[in-house]
Amino acid sequence: MTKYKLNIIVLCLILSSCSNFLTWHLDKGIHKNSPLQANSTVESATTKKNYNISPEEIWSTSTNKGLHGNTGYLRIYKKNNLIYSVDSYGLVSAVSSASGDIVWQIATNYDVSSGISVLSDKICFGTTDAKLICFDTETLSLNSHYPLISSMKNLTTFSKSSPDLEIELLSELASPILSINNLFLLKLDNDDLYLIDPSSQDVIWKSQSQNIPLRTKGASMPLVQNNTVYIARDNGSLSAYDQTNGTLKWLTIISSRSGRNDLESQRDAEMNILVSNNRLFYGHFQGDITSLDLNSGDIVWSSPLSFVNNISIHGSSILGSTTSNVLVSLDKASGFTIWKNELNKDITEPFIIDRIVMIFSTDGTLFGYDIESGERVYEKEYGYNIHPKTEFIVEKNNIYFQTSDGETIHLRVNL
Repeated sequence: MTKYKLNIIVLCLILSSCSNFLTWHLDKGIHKNSPLQANSTVESATTKKNYNISPEEIWSTSTNKGLHGNTGYLRIYKKNNLIYSVDSYGLVSAVSSASGDIVWQIATNYDVSSGISVLSDKICFGTTDAKLICFDTETLSLNSHYPLISSMKNLTTFSKSSPDLEIELLSELASPILSINNLFLLKLDNDDLYLIDPSSQDVIWKSQSQNIPLRTKGASMPLVQNNTVYIARDNGSLSAYDQTNGTLKWLTIISSRSGRNDLESQRDAEMNILVSNNRLFYGHFQGDITSLDLNSGDIVWSSPLSFVNNISIHGSSILGSTTSNVLVSLDKASGFTIWKNELNKDITEPFIIDRIVMIFSTDGTLFGYDIESGERVYEKEYGYNIHPKTEFIVEKNNIYFQTSDGETIHLRVNL
C-alpha cells in the first residue's frame, strides 16, 4: 500500500511540473488568447529613492490654440534649432529650441487635420476639407507676423496667407507627408497610398485599400527605407512596395479582424513602423504586436498586445504602452514579456533617457522606471494637459513636445 501511495505522490509531482512546463509561455507573450497576468506586474507601492532623477522645465511657450474638434494629435517637427507646429485653426509657428522664443508665426485660416511636414523648402499640412496645403519656408518667414503679447490664447488678429501649393485630395490626409526625390508620398484616411509629383500633380503610382466600416482614421506614417515603402493599414495588414513604381513586394496580415461586431473588429493602424536589425516591428489597435522579416514579410513572432502609441527599442528590449495603460518591456528577439507595469491613468508613448524609461499620463504626471527591472524610480505631477498620442522629440536628455492646449515644452532630464 505504501508503494502505491509513493507512486501517486510522484505522479502528482510530475503532472504539476508538466503543467507548469506546458503553460510557461502564457506570460511570455506568444499565446494569442492570453491576457496580461497580474502576477508578473512589477508595480511597486512606493517610488525608489536611490535614483538621482531631476527633470527641469527649461522653457514653456504658449505657441498656439492647440487641438479642437475631432482633430487628432498634430505632430510637431524639429529641424536644426527650430520647432515647427500648427494648430487646428492653421496657425503655423516656428519656435527657437534654445530659448523657446517664437521666431515667427503666420495664420493660414485653414482647418487643419494632419500634423506638419517640413521638407527641403516647404512646410505642408492636411486640412479637414481634404486638401494638401504647402508654403515655401522662405515665404512664411518673410510674410510672418511677430506676436506683441506673451500669451497666444487670445490671439485673433492675423491676416491670411495664400499657399504656394494646394492639392485637392480624395479624402483627408491621415498623417504628415514624406518626400521621395522631390516627390510627395501621401497616406489618406481611406488607407490609400499615393506618390505624386507636386509640380504637375501627376500620380506616379498609387496603392488602394478597401474601406473598412466604423473605423477611425489610422494615423500611422509610412516608412521609406532602402528604396522600399512600408505601410500599415487598418485592415490589420502590413505591406512593402517598390518606391519607384509601386510594385508590391509583400503583404502580410498581422492582426486578423475578429470580434462580435465591426467595432470590436477594429484594427486601426496608429503607431509608426519601427525597424531594427533587419526586423520590422508593428502593433495594431486591438490586434497583435508583431516582428517581421524586413525583406520577406514573414512573421518572426507575435504577441497579443494592443497599441496606438509608438514603441521604442533599447538594446534587446522593446518598450511600449498598451491601450489598457500597461507599460511593457518585451524581448526583441522572441516577443517574451520581460516586465510589465500597469498604471491607473491614460498614458502616452514611452521615451528613454539613459537607463530610465519615462512616460507621461494625460493629466501631466511624469513616471520613470528602471529599464532593466521595471521598478518605478520617479514620479512627479507637472500639470500639463497632454494628448494621449503625444510624440516626444528626444535629443540626449532633452525632450520637446506640445500639449493639447498649445504649450510647447522643453524638459531636461538630469541623471
